[in-house]
Amino acid sequence: TRYISVTGVQTCALPIYVVDAANPTRDAQIAAVNSVLAEIGADHIPQLLVYNKIDLSGGTPRVERDEYGKISAVWISARQGFGLDQVRLALEEHAAGMSHQPAARPAAA
Repeated sequence: TRYISVTGVQTCALPIYVVDAANPTRDAQIAAVNSVLAEIGADHIPQLLVYNKIDLSGGTPRVERDEYGKISAVWISARQGFGLDQVRLALEEHAAGMSHQPAARPAAA
């Protein structure tokens, strides 16, 4: 991994991790990021993986969902513009889900 910025990730509503889909070590890089998140206690925060450069790897734009039906990954080509609408969909779905969550209550004194 070239650079991991963890500043503010613990308070971020939806961290977005852009991964080079054409990089043969992408899975190891994702594991390294997840390891850092676990170290700082942020591994419980939902995240969106955006696999970019599918035009170089022969992939097609697509969305992956987790076991709860939430979008967990989007495969795109930023250069070609493929799949960008699916990133927008993921952000919209996440925002809609956030608006349906009950507000946090202050701790009792």
